[in-house]
Amino acid sequence: MELLERSTKIESPGVLKAGNLGKSLAYWQGRTAEIAQIQQWLTDENTFLIGIEGIGGTGKSMLATKIYDEIVGFPKRFWADVSNGAGFSDLARQVLTEFGFPVPEQEAQLVEALVRCLRSGQFLLIIDNLESLLQPDRLWGSLFYADFFQAWVEHGGNSKVLVTTRERPELKGFEWLPLKGLQVDEGVALLTVLSIRGDLTQFVELVDGHPLLLRLAADLLKEAYSQDPDLSRLADLGLGNLRQLLTDSQVVGIHRRENVGMVLVLDASFNRLNELQKALLLNISVYRGAIESAAAVAMLPGSSAAEIEGELRNLVKRSLLVEKLNGKRRFEFQPVVLEYVRYQAGDQTEAHQRAINYYGSIAKQPPWTTKDDVKEYLEIFDHFYQLQDYDSAFDSIWICNDFLSLRGYYIDQVELYGQLVSKWPEIGDRENWNYRAAVTSLGNAYNSLGQYQRAIEFHQQSLQISREIGDRNSEGRSFNNLGNAYKSLGQYQRAIEFHQQSLEIKREIGDRNGEGKSLGNLGNAYKSLGQYQRAIEFHQQSWEISREIGDRNGEGKSLIGLGNAYNSLGQYQRAIEFSQQSWEISREIGDRNGEGSSLGNLGSAYNSLGQYQRAIEFHQQSLEIKREIGDRNGEGKSLIGLGNAYNSLGQYQRAVEFFQQSWEISREIGDRNGEGSSLGNLGNAYNFLGQYQRAIEFFQESLEILREIGDRNGEGSSFNNLGNAYNSLGQYQRAIEFHQQSWEISREIGDRNGEGISWAIWATLTTPWDSTNGRLSSTSSLGKYLGR
Repeated sequence: MELLERSTKIESPGVLKAGNLGKSLAYWQGRTAEIAQIQQWLTDENTFLIGIEGIGGTGKSMLATKIYDEIVGFPKRFWADVSNGAGFSDLARQVLTEFGFPVPEQEAQLVEALVRCLRSGQFLLIIDNLESLLQPDRLWGSLFYADFFQAWVEHGGNSKVLVTTRERPELKGFEWLPLKGLQVDEGVALLTVLSIRGDLTQFVELVDGHPLLLRLAADLLKEAYSQDPDLSRLADLGLGNLRQLLTDSQVVGIHRRENVGMVLVLDASFNRLNELQKALLLNISVYRGAIESAAAVAMLPGSSAAEIEGELRNLVKRSLLVEKLNGKRRFEFQPVVLEYVRYQAGDQTEAHQRAINYYGSIAKQPPWTTKDDVKEYLEIFDHFYQLQDYDSAFDSIWICNDFLSLRGYYIDQVELYGQLVSKWPEIGDRENWNYRAAVTSLGNAYNSLGQYQRAIEFHQQSLQISREIGDRNSEGRSFNNLGNAYKSLGQYQRAIEFHQQSLEIKREIGDRNGEGKSLGNLGNAYKSLGQYQRAIEFHQQSWEISREIGDRNGEGKSLIGLGNAYNSLGQYQRAIEFSQQSWEISREIGDRNGEGSSLGNLGSAYNSLGQYQRAIEFHQQSLEIKREIGDRNGEGKSLIGLGNAYNSLGQYQRAVEFFQQSWEISREIGDRNGEGSSLGNLGNAYNFLGQYQRAIEFFQESLEILREIGDRNGEGSSFNNLGNAYNSLGQYQRAIEFHQQSWEISREIGDRNGEGISWAIWATLTTPWDSTNGRLSSTSSLGKYLGR
């Protein structure tokens, strides 16, 4: 008990307590043995995960609150109530923010970021109501939570993660405290503090010391008989057969007795409510989590705000609701009470519709800045989803889909669209356009997360459905999406095959806009292969179509593609001309994203021309725009551009700073491809600094990521970089091996440019120097290659 007993002396303003804790410790009694056990685990360096398990109402959250409030030795603490199924990305971002760590705006690397954060100090993270995240089979509803707990079990640290739950997840590594009712003396003390009279010991034994049941019974007596709240009067409240029912031989097991007792007391409590209180409870039970009184007022338009506020407080006094005072006054159910009320409510269609109308009336209109700005649309999604109106649920998030993509909320998109995609086939509605759009959006989200194989699976599904129903337009779109995914994997020939099929379909159905996009995608794929002239031909055709049909946005993108291709050819002045035209179009049509991309391309071209200061100016402007519109992916690319420019200026330390920021963004948004590229850039900067071992570490990390995601082109670049670093170290044999591997990959994927670079470096390292004329031997492999 020492950690708790000393808490009033040691706690200081320097202790950070954050999160959505709002539970009161009023009437706290006992739990001495349980606190001592948890204290032991909290000080055990080999214990990382602690679980408090028990049926509803046993006081799991109260015990966790006692630990959270009064334990010492943890300077930073966070309370996360996930009873409304909070997404992992929200939880992780909040913890990282409160603990003062770089905040991943998202996604796949949030798991690693949170684990790294917890490993860096001695923090306490409490996750309340964990059962809300589990499916009926005790498996995780969200793989991201599963990944976090698994990673924390494997790596651990001085921090502790404590959870409360009614069900244990299928995960090893927990120390579990099965929580039962209060000891008899503790239960008697609780009833005494609540001013209850009668045979207290007998009643506590009868209900096995169940804390919530004791509170509900006490509040029921006090409300009905405020002058004489004696247990003998329970019979007058319809609970005369409580003892008989709870001691019946058919009521086997403590949990079953407690559940029966809870229902009996809740029945009695509910029957004592007035009609407004009953209607209030039944209607607000459709909401997720804590609500403000305005949300309750929306459910019962015939009652005044003052009436509703008063009744909400009366329900708190009866322990049917819990009041939270974090900034704003809010109300929420005890989980076990919520289950009872929803059972009583039956069909809640009308209540869900009122909730939808309420959120629709307060939903914020664009422009949006943070996810909090679109929270009403996400709540509307949930209510439509509960009503099994999946089309309307889709519509509610489709409104903010572009915003979620731009801000990098890919995990949220995976979870939202994943729910819909799992349901539509159950009702035999696979031909629904919304279903296909959800499948496609799911594929795009996985592609943005760098999970290209999963993206391909969903785009294949979309392709299959489009073929089944004969939708050629959607079929062509699916081919394009598959091509983009395979391009991300570095499988450029496969990407070209898919884009070619898309092009043929778009031409067949006369979709000139789609034809232009397919041509542009082919241009990008051929550029990746190092076939810049072919890339230019495709971008030129795409540009002509966009001009013909008056698609200024498409025209700007085609010009960007042309600029990139000419930059790769070394024709920097032409690259600047095309990028300048693209920038002007983007400004004309108000396309801030395109404007930022064009400025970035101008920066790259001026960097190639050796005009580094101008390059920096353009990349800085690009960075400002990307930050302004919330394009995290584009922000990372702008930072890379700045890093490259400072690298060229010989200011390697500044370059490292920009590459570091880019790397952090890639980790935040879950862009594994971008993460691998940023690590490669960091390696190059350290190589220039002469810190070759450090450079090799970054190149090795980059290689591992690019192998993991299957990016063969990036893998080849990593081998080249490793070869350069080992060459700088004088370890020429190792350098040759890496350049050889890079060359083999370039040949395999058909990258003529990469093949030439790797061959040239490899040949240089393996060719003897002709000291007679001061040059490489004329019979060298390099000479033969250059003469091909």
